[in-house]
Amino acid sequence: MKLPYRILALDDDEHALDGITELLRDGGYNVTPVSTYESAKQLVSSESYDLLVTDVHLRGFNGLHLVMQCRRACPEMAVMIMTGYEEPLIELEASRYNAEFMRKPIQPVEFLEGVARALSRVRRQRRWPRKRVVGGFRVKAHGHPAAVMDVSYGGLCLEMSTAMPLPDTFDVEVSGIGLRLEVAPVWASASNRGGSVVCGAALSSDQTPEARTWRTIVDRLTA
Repeated sequence: MKLPYRILALDDDEHALDGITELLRDGGYNVTPVSTYESAKQLVSSESYDLLVTDVHLRGFNGLHLVMQCRRACPEMAVMIMTGYEEPLIELEASRYNAEFMRKPIQPVEFLEGVARALSRVRRQRRWPRKRVVGGFRVKAHGHPAAVMDVSYGGLCLEMSTAMPLPDTFDVEVSGIGLRLEVAPVWASASNRGGSVVCGAALSSDQTPEARTWRTIVDRLTA
């Protein structure tokens, strides 16, 4: 099971924002709607998104400045720029930043096609730093003993003593605290110590209470 694409949608017109959010959610996307430039700027700095959808004119702010920030901080993030004004230069700016351009009022089919085009160019990699866990700690993976070797907000690296076949998703139980995470294996290889397998696994969802507990654990671990 793949994680849904995460989209940050910015529009200071709340009616327009509600419509955009509903369209995207109906399309199966994970959407964070915001109505102010400052809120969007803060989220871009602290969270990970696959696509930014932003209007240009934002009550004294320019959405292109946020696009520039995203291009510097998160170059893999896709961008869609919207405007309800006849501004040929904005369309040129959109092409300069390799962004989709959409005129308002948006047409649902055209809008969703543009979103799909933008996301088709995104590499599905979360931009979460990994933290090495010296010595690892013990868990159960798919019911078998395993050690966690490194962690990130979005997943973990496991060392397992047996080369068992893994399903598309399986549970990882963190001993002693009753935490059970559903993960999806991303890659696996033989350990250089022989007789064991190292597996990288991503959380099936990063929006569950268990995922939030996991992020707290990651923050407290000392590399």
